[in-house]
Amino acid sequence: MFMNIEALQYFCEIAEEKSISKVAKKSHISQSALSQLIQKMEESLGQALLKRSNKGVELTEMGKIVLKYSENILINYDKMLEAMDELDHNNAKIRINATWSLVTYSLPCVLYRIKQKFPKYGYELVSSSNQDTLRDVQNDICDFGIIDQKPKEDCSMNVHKIGTERYVLVASESYNVKEQIDFEELFSLQLIWSTSNHNVKQLLENRLRQQCKTISDLNIIFEIDNIGAIKSSINNGFGAAFLPYVAVKRDLYLKNMKIIDVKDLDLTYELYLVSKKMDSVSKEARDTIEYFKQIGQKSFC
Repeated sequence: MFMNIEALQYFCEIAEEKSISKVAKKSHISQSALSQLIQKMEESLGQALLKRSNKGVELTEMGKIVLKYSENILINYDKMLEAMDELDHNNAKIRINATWSLVTYSLPCVLYRIKQKFPKYGYELVSSSNQDTLRDVQNDICDFGIIDQKPKEDCSMNVHKIGTERYVLVASESYNVKEQIDFEELFSLQLIWSTSNHNVKQLLENRLRQQCKTISDLNIIFEIDNIGAIKSSINNGFGAAFLPYVAVKRDLYLKNMKIIDVKDLDLTYELYLVSKKMDSVSKEARDTIEYFKQIGQKSFC
């Protein structure tokens, strides 16, 4: 069986556009040539991947499986070319995945110190969910990652706790709310919910169960998937929100926000560095990981 990278790239584009003709036009090739390329791919796999009609194309069930793995294959292909280029030019690049809040607020300072230690290494810091980071580590798409939940046991993975963080309930300084409230008062407070912070949901649910309540019992006025937009809403006095302390500590210092202390509520979580086993990563990645462990959370911004 033989399948070229070009066919996979075209297949992914067709799946996105739902049209062979659109992809052919955009790629400046004939529609018949592109159709033949996809047909050869289907013949090679022995499966129909697309349902064709006058309205365009859609994926078959087999096509959905091929799309899922094609995306990973193409990412790894690009990584392979990148690694070859780095070796050819003697310029190693290490990719690090982490949660959005860590990438935005905490890790740039750590990366600055690491770069001073290893000036010849290149670094790329990418925001990613915990699940995607673990997948990227396993598929060699990133060299290591920082996640905010302890992963399941995996003998192929190296897991190292690097510190703890916490979520805090914050509101604007002018917002009419006491700086300390009982847990029961939390249910009457107007909340702006972050859909990107899945960890806080789990931590809160554990505490809410003790009161025989769920997240739906909270007075959530709207949900946002961007911390910057949530902070803007808080500053406009729309309500309060649970956010990582690292994301608001500057706002607290400047007195743009205040912490609302909720009695009997601890939203502390642990941070973990995850990678493949040390004998499976490059020397540059090993150097970086070992130094990261040394300087750890004390170097966060």
